[in-house]
Amino acid sequence: ARPPNGRPVVGDYLELGAEGWLLDGETWHPSGTIYGVLGNPVSHSLSPAMHNAALVEREIDAEYLAIRLEAGQLRRLKEGEVSNRLAGFNVTAPLKEAVAALCDGRTDQARDTGVVNTVRVEDGKWLGHNTDSGGILTVLTGAWTKEEPPARAVVLGAGGSARAAVDALLRWDVPRLEVRNRSAAGRDKIKSWLKGRDPSGRVEVRPLAAGEEETPTVGTVWICCLAGGVATRPFLPVAAADHPAVLLDLRYGDQLPPEEAPLGFQVLDGLPVLLLQGGLSFAWWFGPPVPWERMKEVLAGG
Repeated sequence: ARPPNGRPVVGDYLELGAEGWLLDGETWHPSGTIYGVLGNPVSHSLSPAMHNAALVEREIDAEYLAIRLEAGQLRRLKEGEVSNRLAGFNVTAPLKEAVAALCDGRTDQARDTGVVNTVRVEDGKWLGHNTDSGGILTVLTGAWTKEEPPARAVVLGAGGSARAAVDALLRWDVPRLEVRNRSAAGRDKIKSWLKGRDPSGRVEVRPLAAGEEETPTVGTVWICCLAGGVATRPFLPVAAADHPAVLLDLRYGDQLPPEEAPLGFQVLDGLPVLLLQGGLSFAWWFGPPVPWERMKEVLAGG
């Protein structure tokens, strides 16, 4: 049930109706400043619980909500009256590239990746940033036990999160990268982006096909950027053998498929990345200190 103050809980989300905001199909009016996470689907997101706890901890008078939108509604969100209380937001699939195209300005990180996952609204203008790449890089380098980066990395998928993953791996100086994606259109888009990011040709883009991954002969990192519920097991080796193997799946909760990891793999879900990118977003909106411990408690179920 919704709390007495009317603040939506995990599973609730806002939508844009003909006359304005809708919550559970009913007209909803913000009572103050709002932040949020834009995407579709978005009801699974733990960002509202995490950020609302952080806002309470910092005694900031605002609230953070899940907002389900289609790409075609973004311009209305930016230019319409519904946006007059919106001070900032995060972006999840499949809207990161579409939001980037509507931003009036972007940080270097957002320009490098070509996608935006965090927006700050100033005088009606959207300023775009990307905290995904930094979050992914921090989690991977913390999980990898060797001094040198892995000899090889494989990114499953080619959307906005995959770009952030490739950006993180390039900055980590991984010498050999592979991006695998089912659709030719997706492969072409990431190849076009790589023209300005990979002058040495370290990244190979190829089709995503099941049953092709052999037992690794070098230490390897896999990053799953596939849609919620899609199995990763068909695209991984049977076992890690004698070399370190880390799988970072950027999904979490109900988005993860029910499957066992290959023998010898170290597996991480997307919650550590959500925490880091969320904390970096919070800092970009409000400045330090970031209530890291409280945010971490919420993601752990506290």
